[in-house]
Amino acid sequence: MKKVVILLGLIGLFGISAVAQSSADSLYIVTYTTGTSWDNTKPPNEQSYFKEHSANLSKLRKEGVIKAGARYGEKGMIFIAASSLQAAREIIFADQAVATKLFNADVQKLSVFYDGCIERPRKQ
Repeated sequence: MKKVVILLGLIGLFGISAVAQSSADSLYIVTYTTGTSWDNTKPPNEQSYFKEHSANLSKLRKEGVIKAGARYGEKGMIFIAASSLQAAREIIFADQAVATKLFNADVQKLSVFYDGCIERPRKQ
């Protein structure tokens, strides 16, 4: 009986470990460029679905999905946490601005080789 209890305990521990590993978040990078629906004659805040896009990014940031974001040149990028590449793509392509081609989004697995912290430089 004691062996059965120990065996069941070990099975439970391995089961919890397997679930924890399978649901662990991974990081993904999303790069945005303007899509075919972007109207070059209008400023960003007058583009269709731009306000909805901004609201969606704000929601994802508050939920802890977005870990960091930046612009460089004509591109935008965010780092997101998701359980899989498919889940990351579902999060991003549910955005109306991406679905309607206001923005093109490219989602890729991010392999961090140097941990660090990104902060805005403080003005002195």
